[in-house]
Amino acid sequence: MRRTTRRVKTQITENMTSRCSRRSTRARSACSSDVPIDIASSRVRSTGEVAPVISRVLSLAASQRSPRYDSRRRRNSQPMTRSADVVVIGAGIIGCAAAYFLAADGHRVVLTERSEVASGTAAASGGWIIIHDKETPAEVALALESRRLYDRLAAEAGVVVHRTGGMMLATTPAEFDRLRHQVETATAGGATVELLDGRALIDLEPELARDLAGGTHCPDEATAQAPQVCQAIVTTARARGVEVLTGGAVTAIGVEDGRVAHVVIATERIPTRAVVCACGVWSPAVGRLVGVEIPVTPRRGHLLTMTASPVRRPLLEAGYLDVSGTAQPDPQGLRTIVQPRGDGTCLIGSSREFKGEDRTVDSDLAERMKQRAARFVPALAKMRPARVTVGFRPYTPLGRPIIGWAGPDGFLVATGHEGQGITLAPVTGKFVSDLVAGRIRQTGFELPP
Repeated sequence: MRRTTRRVKTQITENMTSRCSRRSTRARSACSSDVPIDIASSRVRSTGEVAPVISRVLSLAASQRSPRYDSRRRRNSQPMTRSADVVVIGAGIIGCAAAYFLAADGHRVVLTERSEVASGTAAASGGWIIIHDKETPAEVALALESRRLYDRLAAEAGVVVHRTGGMMLATTPAEFDRLRHQVETATAGGATVELLDGRALIDLEPELARDLAGGTHCPDEATAQAPQVCQAIVTTARARGVEVLTGGAVTAIGVEDGRVAHVVIATERIPTRAVVCACGVWSPAVGRLVGVEIPVTPRRGHLLTMTASPVRRPLLEAGYLDVSGTAQPDPQGLRTIVQPRGDGTCLIGSSREFKGEDRTVDSDLAERMKQRAARFVPALAKMRPARVTVGFRPYTPLGRPIIGWAGPDGFLVATGHEGQGITLAPVTGKFVSDLVAGRIRQTGFELPP
């Protein structure tokens, strides 16, 4: 009986080894990395056509195994309470999206957060899934892909997406001419956008100022609340086997033979074959655990929550395009966004400052934000904010997100989205899952060498 049992165990082990071997030789498709990128407010530059760019970066074909992700299980002499194929560090909107799509691929995922889910940038963010503010057709196409993935998250995870459309507003003929060019760019990227004169603006939004030069309307756009997106994703991810660990910071990442081997959270060591750094403004500290310098710094912003919303669609002034990326004509980056929310309130933004992690509310700045917004929506002048929130965008001087392998094999960075985290979170999560699965080699968003 003992010999029979030994033979059965040996046969099972051999079969499992064979299957693991087949998995470990899954191929990876080559994704062209020669696309110049420069995202202002997370913008992607491309000198080629839109469709080829998107088909390359989201390709599902596989042709060659990646050396960056080791599919072999590791042994350790110390007892372990849990293990994972992938550990995602950071449970903001980027980390949650990454964990979701990794779990959809069948990976065993641990999602870890030093505080609580959606307690960082996501807790103090807007929620406009904006498409037609991009500089190139390729950017627009990428944002549209992310918008389509929101529909998938709505169907599969219960993410609440409000299909509102969105508007940009011009106060001068020069700004209106700029928006005319914006319409051409957006439509070339596949978005539906119309150019409107002042009267047409009032037809869509009766509470707008009567002296505006014109604007744009993009019905493809939508809004969502980042904390709700994160919580809905986490609930579904847990049902798919994702372990969510909160309240403990990652203190070490073990590397063996040039590859990620384990993650240490408090006193627990979790063996893993891949780590995703999705920590937003706190990414540099995690990168340093494996000797990777991640050029991200906090960019402070104020948001005003008003008790009612005079408008039905989110809107921004054309001048916002001057401050949302790396450029900043003035120290506070003051430009107007008004965004209605599903609960009947609205948000007023925005400001951009480099003041470290100072969360002190600047009351004078908040008042100037409200008065500037009233230039576009006069009814806001008499309203008082119910709350003023201060948060931090993960800014990088690269002017684009950072998404890709870096440092030791198995270490993947997904951060630096600045103000485009809500828009690009789903497509970023898909990038991460495609990289780990070997469906693509690169995204074009890697750290520079």
